[in-house]
Amino acid sequence: MKTPQLSAVWKLLGRLMLLVGALLLAALALGPVVLRGRVDAFYGRFTGPPAGSLILGTSRAAQGIRPALLAAQLGQQFEGPWLNYAFTLTHSPYGPAYLRSMQRKLRSEVRKGLFVVAVDPWSLSLTGPEGVYPENNSFIGQLHEVSQNPNLAYLTTYQTKPLYRLLLDYATATERLHPDGWLEVNIGTDSAQVRARTARKLQDYRLLAASQHLSAGRLQALRQTVHFLQQHGQVVLVRLPVGPSLLALEDTYQPDFDGQIRRLAAQAAVPYLDYSRAPYATTDGNHLQRSASGPFSRQLASDLRKLLVH
Repeated sequence: MKTPQLSAVWKLLGRLMLLVGALLLAALALGPVVLRGRVDAFYGRFTGPPAGSLILGTSRAAQGIRPALLAAQLGQQFEGPWLNYAFTLTHSPYGPAYLRSMQRKLRSEVRKGLFVVAVDPWSLSLTGPEGVYPENNSFIGQLHEVSQNPNLAYLTTYQTKPLYRLLLDYATATERLHPDGWLEVNIGTDSAQVRARTARKLQDYRLLAASQHLSAGRLQALRQTVHFLQQHGQVVLVRLPVGPSLLALEDTYQPDFDGQIRRLAAQAAVPYLDYSRAPYATTDGNHLQRSASGPFSRQLASDLRKLLVH
């Protein structure tokens, strides 16, 4: 006959076994998500091996340029792996932190890489005094291990969702980060949705234009970025397509931006390709639609194949 104390012990052991079983099941379910880099829109870029060719910039480049399509046309000329290492305007405007992060991500022995450096006025702008870069306090500035799988430093510091949310969010996510760093965004693209998003995005950038200035420090960081990458291969500056209303705002905000980039490119002896007025469809005036990212990437690859030295 069981005593009350013995019954309590068995109940406790049963609960512990259930807890251990639940944890094991969770680990088995989460393992593939974490090990394949499918945690969020950034994590996978920090788990793959060091890269041989890079795409750099903000979310325009992250969504708009597909490394696999560039590699399909140019892979015999340039070293891999090919990686889209562009993040967002918050995380990866040009500055000392982004430069250090890409230096960590690039294989040091690379000499025949291709580096597509996407530019626009916002990625070279700053709010507040020169030399104070907000991204220094983000994972771009703080994460030292950028090629580790699993990347425990990222998971414990920058991935803040409860673990169970990783499975739920992965199953329903509109964003999918591909192993080559391309961020695929699957959202509605009917005309009403695009108009509404474009109006909101335009308002966001009007506020930025009122509070920011083109930063001498970010321009210098861009020069340093180009100089560093030239030691490892060929560099090309690219301005991606945007909607006409946002382009008009950019022209008002920085009317000489294109001239400044052309002068910078000439001084560094690198090509500059300006697609800002190219008629590719966007989701919000700022980012290329998923269906447009393929044709644009193939056009970019074709232009680069004709332009760059073999």
